[in-house]
Amino acid sequence: MATDKSVSKIVHEILDQDPSLVHELQQRKRAQREIAKKIKAQLIDNEDFSDKDPVKLEGNVAVAITRYLKRLREQQEEFLGVKRVQSVLKRGTTEVLDGLKHYKINLNKDIDSKEILNIIFKQIKKDDLNSAYLSHHSVELYVKKMAETGFLETISSFSGVDFLKLHDSLSLLRLMLPQQAAEIPGILAHISSLLADQAISIYDTMVLHEDHLVIVFVINEQHASKARDILLKLNNEIASN
Repeated sequence: MATDKSVSKIVHEILDQDPSLVHELQQRKRAQREIAKKIKAQLIDNEDFSDKDPVKLEGNVAVAITRYLKRLREQQEEFLGVKRVQSVLKRGTTEVLDGLKHYKINLNKDIDSKEILNIIFKQIKKDDLNSAYLSHHSVELYVKKMAETGFLETISSFSGVDFLKLHDSLSLLRLMLPQQAAEIPGILAHISSLLADQAISIYDTMVLHEDHLVIVFVINEQHASKARDILLKLNNEIASN
């Protein structure tokens, strides 16, 4: 029976349809050569391959088997990696803080940014401010809406300081995970992909190493509820498995 499929395509279809062959390939090193011969014999019966050099055809089959096994191994490794990430997320807690504004404070060269930050934190409740970036000449902060008036009054009292509002309506998606999560690659990528799949853009990301691993995603306020539901749904799915 004639076909326009490539050798590689046919080999992959044969292996997809016969798990016992795949199991044999994974268990015995010499199985690859034996199975390549069997599949070559099947292909020679096909008129599209009947005039092919049997040696070259067997070589093509062997290459296709090698590529199939490599792809399968990569899929298995990816699956196991996701499982490890999910097991850690199951033991974490999720918190969403809504109603944040992003400010950048620019400082003259002779002003110490740490000193300014300490003064701000002394005059305003620390829970109302979240530091995202600190350098010699600027400070960036996420400020709760309810604390914005006091924050502006504080920084306006400093000489040699000016400020700029960078974003008006943001939320923090805060994940507190077991400390061992820091040793598992792919945590950030996995969560980011979950949000990206639902068209939720990440404005900023912060990672804090305390008693726990704390990952903070800054997202648009209008997506906060949706983002929280995504992670809660993930935890429920994990718990039910």
